[in-house]
Parts: sequence; structure tokens; C-alpha cells
Amino acid sequence: MNFIKKIFENQTDDVVHNKFTRFSIGTFENRALCQLTKTAKNLKIKTSFEYANEFVAYLANTIEDKTRIVGMILCTSDISPELPFEVERKNAMGLKKYLFDHDLTKEQILNLYEKFPDALILFNFSTTAGTLKIKQKAPKAGKAGKGEEEPKADYCILTTTNFDLTKEFAFDASNFKKFFAKHTFVIESVNVPKEYETDFNLARKMAKRKGKIIREINIDGKGQKSEINFEA
Repeated sequence: MNFIKKIFENQTDDVVHNKFTRFSIGTFENRALCQLTKTAKNLKIKTSFEYANEFVAYLANTIEDKTRIVGMILCTSDISPELPFEVERKNAMGLKKYLFDHDLTKEQILNLYEKFPDALILFNFSTTAGTLKIKQKAPKAGKAGKGEEEPKADYCILTTTNFDLTKEFAFDASNFKKFFAKHTFVIESVNVPKEYETDFNLARKMAKRKGKIIREINIDGKGQKSEINFEA
């Protein structure tokens, strides 16, 4: 689920690759924000937009029959012909919004997740395993917090009773009440395969980015930093 964890475990895949197709050479701060809070009854995971699709897929896998989905798919291309049912469409600022208010099965949601990896799937729904709330607007670039405050991780909120997810996001910490992570993406090179050099869109999508991830975490008020080289 967590592409950052995959990078730190040297397990890059297509999901990891897709997280970086928007980036050129440069340094990009305050990315992949994640805040974890534990209580006696549940785990609350608050993140920036990068985790939206994987949260949807995770919670969809816990649907027993059908559940009500309210939200939208946000993308730059026309996906209407590929949708299995009719939905309302709106255009805004060069983006296409496909609005959902449907009862869907696990298989229907996972099919959307697999079919549209370049889109943002912003579905709000609940199952016996938890509740997912995602903002219904285009995400903004990472912003620094005010003063000494950390940047806000509030685009996605997953509340769950599955405490095992702690290991997915706080894979380098244990025995905490509050946890926060932010990342800096340093893209040092973008290598485009020759067969895609003449097609801008395919070049952006298929290119491999090389660089490093700087991970800064805060565990109950104590800071820690690590970094790793990557290619995806």
C-alpha cells in the first residue's frame, strides 16, 4: 500500500513508478505526508493525496457485498467510454471530474483502481473495517507548515481498527502514540526510452526517474531523518 515503504525496501513496481510520472528534475519538499494517531479502539491515518488510490483499494477489499460510494474520479483524460456505468461529468481547470453516488461491489471498485492508474480515485465510504474520507478537490503542491508547525496531512483520512497498518506507514518506528512523516523527492535524472522520445505524453509516463528520497519522521516529539537512493 505504501509506495515509500516499497522504495525503502527496494521493491519498486508499477505503483511506485506512477507516483513519480508528474516530476521533472528538481527538489520537491513536503511530499507523501502521513500522520498516525493511536487510541485504544482505532488507528487514524491522515495523509496527503498520494495515498488516495491505495486507501480506496485497501478498504474496497473489505467490502462484503456492496457499499455506498460518494466521491469522484479526477483525471486529465476522457474515461467515459471505459466506465461500466453512467456518471455525471464536470470539467474544471483542465481536469475532468466523474461524480459517483452509487452502491458498488469490491470488484467494481478494484476494477476502477486497476483500469485508471493515472487518475485520482477520491471515494468516501465505510465498511466493517473502517471509514475513508477524501477531499473532493484537486490536490495542491506540498506546502510548508506555519512557523514551526509541520505541514498538514489532511487530504485523506482513514480510520480503522486494523492496527497492523501501523507497520505499513511507520515501518521505521514502534511503540508510539503519535507519528508524523514527510518526504523530500530529489529527482536527479529523467531517462526516457528511445522508443518514446518523440511522444511527449508517453515520454513523461514511461521515463525512469533517478534520485533520492529524504524521509523525516517525528515520533512522539522526537525527530529522525533517513534517505535512500531510488529509480522508478
